[in-house]
Amino acid sequence: MDYEQQDVVMFPGWRKELEAKTFEAVKHKNYKEALLHIEQLESFDEASNDILTAKVICLIETSQYEQAIGLCRKLMREDDENYYKYLHIYLTILFQNSQYAELVDLLDEIQNHESIPVEYEEPFKQLYDMSKQFQEQTPKRDSSEHMEHFLDSLEGGNFQEQWNLLSYHRKHSIEPYLDRLVPYLSDAQLNPVIKTGILQWCIDEGIEDQIEIVKFDRSKWIKPYELPDVLETEFAKTCLIELEEIEHDDPTLYQFTKQILFRFLYILYPLTPIDAEPSEIAEAVSKLAEKYLNLNQDEHPTYITENTRKWMDEIEQLEKLYFSQIED
Repeated sequence: MDYEQQDVVMFPGWRKELEAKTFEAVKHKNYKEALLHIEQLESFDEASNDILTAKVICLIETSQYEQAIGLCRKLMREDDENYYKYLHIYLTILFQNSQYAELVDLLDEIQNHESIPVEYEEPFKQLYDMSKQFQEQTPKRDSSEHMEHFLDSLEGGNFQEQWNLLSYHRKHSIEPYLDRLVPYLSDAQLNPVIKTGILQWCIDEGIEDQIEIVKFDRSKWIKPYELPDVLETEFAKTCLIELEEIEHDDPTLYQFTKQILFRFLYILYPLTPIDAEPSEIAEAVSKLAEKYLNLNQDEHPTYITENTRKWMDEIEQLEKLYFSQIED
C-alpha cells in the first residue's frame, strides 16, 4: 500500500478473525470476499505468507493471472523455505495461460543450476513434458489458426470466449493482424470491454497509426502510442485525488472504490463521461463501494443527491452489462 498507518495497530484477535474469515471464504470459493479480508490484513502489514498464498489462489480463481504471477515471484524471493511450493504454483499459472516457452526455459534453467526436491520432481517433469509437447505441436495453430478463431469469435462468439482469446493473443504481436482488428474498434456491436482490450494491445505494441474508436454512439480518433493507461488519464487522476480522504480513513474501502472507478473508466476508455465532473464520479463510486460492502446499514443513511444517484445507477448498469461477464 502507498499509505502509512499512523498510531493504528491491528490487535491479535482482529488479525486472527480476519485470517479465519479469509480461509473460510477460500474454502467456500468466495474469492472476492477473501481478497477484501486479505487487503485489510495487508493494509496493516499483517498478511502472513499463508495469507499471501491464499491471495495467489484467489487471484488465479478470479483470472487475475498477472497479479498472481507477480505475487508468486515476490514470495519466491522472500520465503526461501517454501520456494518450491511457490515455484510450483507459478509454473502452473504459466501452463494455464499457455506460456509454454517461458515455463520450459525456466525449468531448463532451474535443472541446470539447482537440485529439485524429490517431492517436486514428478509434477515439474509433467508440466515440462506437456509444455514441450504443446510447444512442438501447435506453433502454427497458435500463430494463425488460433488467431482466426479469435477473429471469428469477434463476429459471433460470446463475451467470455472473446475475452479469453484476447488475453491469450495479447502475449503475441498485433502487427500481422492489425488491419483486420482495427475495424472492430468502430463496430457498434462489439462489447466495449473487448474494444478496450484490443486498444490496450495496440498501446502495448506502440502502434502509431491513427485509429477510430466508437463507443456508445461517440467517436474518437486516437494514436494508441500516445494514450496513457486507464487510471493515468487526467480525468482519472483527478477522480483519485478526490478520493484521497477515503484512502487515509479507510484503505479497504478506498481499494474497492478504486476498483469500481477502474472498471467504469475501462468500459468508456479512451472516452470519459459526458457532462460529468471528476468530483461527481468520485462521489458516485465511493457511494457504490459503501453499498457493495454493506456499510452504514445500521446507521441513518447519508443523503445522496439526485445527480450522484444518477451516476451510481449509470455505473452499476454498465458494470452489469459489460464487465461482470469477465468474472462469470
